Amino acid sequence: MAPTRRARVALTAALRQARRDADLTGAALAQRLGAGWGQPKVSKIESGRQLPTTTEIRAWAQATATNPEQLLALYGRAMHEYETLRDSYNAEGGPDRQQDAHAAVEHAATLINGFQANIVHGLLQTPAYARNLLHLPGGPKDHGATDDEIDRMVAARMRRAAVLYEPGRQITLIVGEAALHNRVGTNEVMNEQRDHIARLASTATHATIAIVPFTAFPVLVHHGWDQRDNIVTVETTAGDLEIAEPTEVAKYERWARLLLESAATGDDAARLCRQITESSSAPQATH
Repeated sequence: MAPTRRARVALTAALRQARRDADLTGAALAQRLGAGWGQPKVSKIESGRQLPTTTEIRAWAQATATNPEQLLALYGRAMHEYETLRDSYNAEGGPDRQQDAHAAVEHAATLINGFQANIVHGLLQTPAYARNLLHLPGGPKDHGATDDEIDRMVAARMRRAAVLYEPGRQITLIVGEAALHNRVGTNEVMNEQRDHIARLASTATHATIAIVPFTAFPVLVHHGWDQRDNIVTVETTAGDLEIAEPTEVAKYERWARLLLESAATGDDAARLCRQITESSSAPQATH
């Protein structure tokens, strides 16, 4: 089953409507809920950035004089959606279904923004880098994926990258310089990966490839994300968190602009890739 956001959107909408029907602001609801609550927490739950617990759902229902059963039913569906990434590793068709689901969304999108601080973005990965990355602890291997299934995920990820060459979309992919230093696999794997990014940055794809250097720190970011049209997706080991609230999506768009303003692009990005490779290959000084 491909990841979806319908139940989570329905849950957050129902929670928000319950608060409004009770004629409460977010701050007033937090005050009524008591210890452990605050307006930021209410906002995170209503925007989908934080999935509440069943206890919190019941407390919300009591504070707004709402029937909790409808909210709990939506919560159950939302939890099912939240676990689809974990489930996809063992689902019929294998874990590559997740990559194919991403590809379908990207093919339909007219705007694609992506940012990763410490790893290379999936659409920019070489097969060797992707294979080594997906074998790391915390990845599909920890969820029971076999080597053959990981190979299928790699193949599906490579198919996704075709979108970079297709016209009709605005694509911006941003990585932190750390992603080019963090060694995933051998030196040869990393050299090939940096060379691949250099070619993509300086040749005629339909994407802007950007690298935020260590000398820039324009945004305090806690995680990577992908934006396809008006939906922002944050991938976690428990599932894909999808953010649709317009004010929240606008924040990610602003952060992407700030990152891009400080980033190297085009030939400058390619040059930075080559400099990192040269410095990593240089003999180390001895004392």
